[in-house]
Amino acid sequence: MMNRRHFNLRISAAIAALALYPLRGNAATAALPNIINLIVPFVAGGGTDLLARDLAQTAAPAFRPGTIVVENKPGANGAIAARLVAKQKNDGSMLLLASSSTLALGPLIMKSDVDPKLDLTPVTLLAETANALAVAANSPYQNLDQYVQAATKENITFGSFGTGSSGHLYGMVLAGTTGAQLMHVPYKGSAQAINDLLGGHVQSVFLTTSALDSLSKNKEVRILAVTGARRTGIFPDVPTFKELGIGSLDFNGWFGLFAPKETAEAIAEDIAQRCRSVLENAAFNQRMKDHGYDWIGSSPAQLLSALDQSIDIYKAILAKYPIQI
Repeated sequence: MMNRRHFNLRISAAIAALALYPLRGNAATAALPNIINLIVPFVAGGGTDLLARDLAQTAAPAFRPGTIVVENKPGANGAIAARLVAKQKNDGSMLLLASSSTLALGPLIMKSDVDPKLDLTPVTLLAETANALAVAANSPYQNLDQYVQAATKENITFGSFGTGSSGHLYGMVLAGTTGAQLMHVPYKGSAQAINDLLGGHVQSVFLTTSALDSLSKNKEVRILAVTGARRTGIFPDVPTFKELGIGSLDFNGWFGLFAPKETAEAIAEDIAQRCRSVLENAAFNQRMKDHGYDWIGSSPAQLLSALDQSIDIYKAILAKYPIQI
């Protein structure tokens, strides 16, 4: 079984391997359609949507004379978007911005007619990101210990960006590990979950650090802990769950691009290299860092490896902490 520490090391190895992965200018390019639709599985305004739009804008010069058009297809924790992309032509005209949550975890929990390994083609592993447990700034819980102690005495609600999402899983693991009584409230995206947190309709949220970045800076939310093996650059003063004695949450998620099944290797490789052009944009890289992303920009093979490893991790966790739909 793939352990979480090995997965994190493999992600780091993927970054190092980029030195061997040529820039677009060193390789032949494929003939891509003039319009490329980038499908986002969540509503507009959330962290994933903002990532897609920033990527599309920054990578635009590398795709000229073509244009990348971002479309939001929320619902069923990414299954609706995945189904749409899986049925399209394999000519590079449609891509799916997926995550470890929507493609590795979701199909293990919710019945889906899309198999990520059979019905989609990996293109590029874009970035790794942590998740965070947050409460509103006016919450009585000042730290994780107070939150957990309260949740052992009464139910506390937590929102995530969907049933079967990584945020949902993290909450279940936290509850199972500590004995906390946590009630999951699913949303179709981070933006909706945040609105209800600030409105007092849900007591806490498990979301990506990027979705919580501006709210934390504006002191609208309080971050109690972050996932992963190490602290994030975006919240350097916030301890990891591992530091606080919950080692079962020492893994992070990722974002990647997928194309329809049987997309030619030359097309997938070319799209990956065009997307990798954003690594040459210092402003883009700083924005990603500021939003909590560790940008990678890998080959298709490295994304496939990350998908396989995440599936192994989630299977092991679900065997111990099953999620009931």
